[in-house]
Amino acid sequence: MSRVPRRLAMVAAPITAALMLLTACGGSGTNSNAPAPKAALGQNDINPQDVANLKDGGELKYPVQDYPVQFNELQGDATSGDIPPITRSMMPTPSIEKADGTFTANKDYVDSIELKSKDPQQVVYKLNHKAKWSDGTPITWADYKSQWQAVSGKDKAFVVLSSSGYSAVSDITKGADDYEFTINFQPKYAEWFRLFQVLYPKSMTSNPDEFNKGWAEKPKVTGGPFKFGQADPTAKTVIVVRDDNWWGDRPKLDRIIFRNISTTGGAASMDALASGELDFSGIAGNLDAYKKAQTIPGVVFRKATLPNMRWVLFNGSGDSVVKDPELRKAIIRGIDVASITKAEVSQLIPDAKPLGNHIILDGFPGYQDNSAGYTYDAEAAKKKLDELGWKLDGQFRKKDGKQLTVRDVVPAGNKASDEEAKLVQNQLAAIGVEVKIDEVSNDGFFDKQVIPGNFDITHFANMDVTNLDTTTVDYKLGDGGDQNYGKVGNDKINALIAQASEELDDAKRMELFNQIDKQVWDLGHSLPLYRRPSIVAIKDKLANFGNEGLAATDYTKIGWLK
Repeated sequence: MSRVPRRLAMVAAPITAALMLLTACGGSGTNSNAPAPKAALGQNDINPQDVANLKDGGELKYPVQDYPVQFNELQGDATSGDIPPITRSMMPTPSIEKADGTFTANKDYVDSIELKSKDPQQVVYKLNHKAKWSDGTPITWADYKSQWQAVSGKDKAFVVLSSSGYSAVSDITKGADDYEFTINFQPKYAEWFRLFQVLYPKSMTSNPDEFNKGWAEKPKVTGGPFKFGQADPTAKTVIVVRDDNWWGDRPKLDRIIFRNISTTGGAASMDALASGELDFSGIAGNLDAYKKAQTIPGVVFRKATLPNMRWVLFNGSGDSVVKDPELRKAIIRGIDVASITKAEVSQLIPDAKPLGNHIILDGFPGYQDNSAGYTYDAEAAKKKLDELGWKLDGQFRKKDGKQLTVRDVVPAGNKASDEEAKLVQNQLAAIGVEVKIDEVSNDGFFDKQVIPGNFDITHFANMDVTNLDTTTVDYKLGDGGDQNYGKVGNDKINALIAQASEELDDAKRMELFNQIDKQVWDLGHSLPLYRRPSIVAIKDKLANFGNEGLAATDYTKIGWLK
């Protein structure tokens, strides 16, 4: 499945959500217990077929881990990674990512996107005159300008998920007509191509109430190959149907049914796949699910390499016991990431290694291991805890009469989080730190636990790393650090992020990312574990779909082989 800009997933969650879970290892649906084969960076695995080989009609039963709380994916409540797969089947996607991680103009909406000038930085859009909203209104430069104004962060009445990128835009000016405009940046913005991966109509983005609440129950206007059919919050399904007024290539499917499966990637989703209730399911690192899927007739695996990682996040805010950065770093040294990696993914990826970088994952350009001094060393951890005044008193440590007890919040039914939490619990007990695992409802895990900082530590997947947007929202402190849930950061990191944001040279930007990562290690912000071995189990007759890698999904070409 394609990447979307969400890290949130119990997964992944980030994601995490089903879409994000759908990244992966693949191969044939045999009964072998061999490790899932590797996937090359920059490639995808979607069973590519000429649309002439596909049936006209049919449906796709698509699992999601969260029913959408909001159909405006730019709004602050739209944290789940399951929202973009739904919305982007219906809404314009002007800038789309390819399998190799580069971006291009989606010709259904944009004739061209060109970096016209580097200093001052200007990007020129020329729009497809055929593009229109479902109410017949043309899609023009005014829609783009209105979205920028809403998401820029300047008007606090608009509650946005992230203003990253948009906040660097100084103005959007009309060109020769309503179908041409220039984006002016001040300061410069390195990853300018990431803007407008989704577009909403001016009728929504020009009004704060409409932006924040108007699309909570359903979208009011669409502009994609599919249009809104129905949403059933009781059955937790969203149905989109083919839009006959679509001006691009006619979609092969009649409809897509997005169905909430709370334990995507586990036994329930494998049973649903076997019974025909689903047409595919993410597996991630769940070995039991992988083996189960191998027994389902007509099911194969599809693979791709994505910048998705599992991590342990620390809470440095409020009254959390791990508010002290030195304590966080001591605890980090008491966690054996190598053994966790081996336990969780070695049967699927035998050569999997612990990550030494929060921002650039192994296998991606610019990766270097910055973990020196923060790797597992139980004796060093004990010594540091002693120095901090946390003395062993019986089985666990105390300071000023208070026992060192860390609350580890995990979502119920998530195998990876549960297993990781138990391993961390045992490892930290060995250095005198008590870990209490607090298993909470999977429903609203992020909204009720992670976002408000209701944890000491927690586990989930960060689904979209190795880019500026993720770096900003995860590690910046203050405005723009929308998903820095532990509130751990400093002015130096903020300054480096600002510098990276303006650096148009990719190699130099990677150097800055590594400088940021060293600071992140030094603050004990979080502990990266391993790159996720995501897996998609999918019906073998489903074509042009499965694991897009970094590429955006082309909903018009998904279909069933004749």
